[in-house]
Amino acid sequence: MIKGIISELKKTKWPTGIELIKLTIYIVILCGIIALAITGLDLILFKIRDWYLNVNIS
Repeated sequence: MIKGIISELKKTKWPTGIELIKLTIYIVILCGIIALAITGLDLILFKIRDWYLNVNIS
């Protein structure tokens, strides 16, 4: 079983250093965009909630 694992690991194509840096930057940017989208949606939903609660109180 261990020999099979080692054999499969040798077949694996590992990324080069440049590819690794590019992919890391891509992931960090993508996470930032997703975080901004979630934050924006959260702010919009809070505004809608506050507006709804203020309308019903009056």
